[in-house]
Amino acid sequence: MSGHSRVGAWEGPVRRMLAGSGRPELGWAELRLLGEGQDSVAVSAVDRSGRYVVRMPKGADGAVGVRVEARLLPELRVGVAIPRFLFTAPNPLGPGECCVYPEVPGEVLNADEWRRRGLSRRAETARTVAEFVDAVHAFPVRRAREVEVADWDTRREFASDLELVRAQVIPLLPAADGQRLLDLWDEFLSTDRNFEYEPMLIHADVSVDHLLVTGDRITGVIDFGDVRIGDPDYDLCYLWTGAGPEFVRQVQEFRGQPFDDRLIAKLRFWERSDRAIDILHAIEHRLPDFRDESVHALRATLAGPD
Repeated sequence: MSGHSRVGAWEGPVRRMLAGSGRPELGWAELRLLGEGQDSVAVSAVDRSGRYVVRMPKGADGAVGVRVEARLLPELRVGVAIPRFLFTAPNPLGPGECCVYPEVPGEVLNADEWRRRGLSRRAETARTVAEFVDAVHAFPVRRAREVEVADWDTRREFASDLELVRAQVIPLLPAADGQRLLDLWDEFLSTDRNFEYEPMLIHADVSVDHLLVTGDRITGVIDFGDVRIGDPDYDLCYLWTGAGPEFVRQVQEFRGQPFDDRLIAKLRFWERSDRAIDILHAIEHRLPDFRDESVHALRATLAGPD
């Protein structure tokens, strides 16, 4: 969840939604704002029966994500806990429906805390992530399409993003950095082997803050709102930035998959392109502090090795 929250008055609408739901007693629960991401707002609801999460989409994409998750997650079998929806209900803070589910066990840790605890150095952590990723990728693509998971054409989407990057991101960068970003983007799009993959179901947001930790073990995975059918390598990109290249190498070793120059080049590109897309998001939603932070982060990654 982003620290760039713009949530307004939320408690009254959320309580009224819960009171009118299939679990009306939750209308009297202790409510606490967990945070706000790019697509949704999450609230904790605690009463005598347990701890629950209320996740509410902010826009149309988030609403589609909840609808798809409600159909997909009951059929998805992985080795750790994931959200299991109790119910969906009209969204009190935006379009579509929100979802309510028992809290997935574990803590949300940022990358600094992940490293401090040594999680990326533990073989068992890499094994758990490898098994989770493989379980998601093994889900039948035909069934994923039946439950409305969208196909993702990475080449088409990154080509479309490039036009926005040229217009809105490049002017914010020194000339040398801007040209370097454009060269890397063009190289990614023009390299055919970057798009030679078997489409699979992917989580598409496997980051350290979505891997819930109890002690020194991963006990849950959250935030399936970006799930799609696409390039399976993409499920490594946020691990690359959050847990580090050596951790990704360990994950690939447990999966019996290569950790080669082709994969490394893709992950390095995605690390940079994600920073650029963060800038576009910040501009669109008028988040100047986040824009400036993202520009700084992008420049730092452009200073790194190819």
